[in-house]
Amino acid sequence: MTTPTVPQDVYQRHEREWQMLREAIAKSQELSEKAEKKPAEIKAVADAYRWPPIQMHQ
Repeated sequence: MTTPTVPQDVYQRHEREWQMLREAIAKSQELSEKAEKKPAEIKAVADAYRWPPIQMHQ
């Protein structure tokens, strides 16, 4: 009895999908590590990019 094989294109697609999944997991882990910054650092960044609503409507 022979072992069933998978067509090459199916195998390559499967490998690409798993690679994308691994990259997405790595990226989400990097983002979660960055989110663990000190609250003061996060507030400083948020304040730097804040745009008061009053200026937006003038």
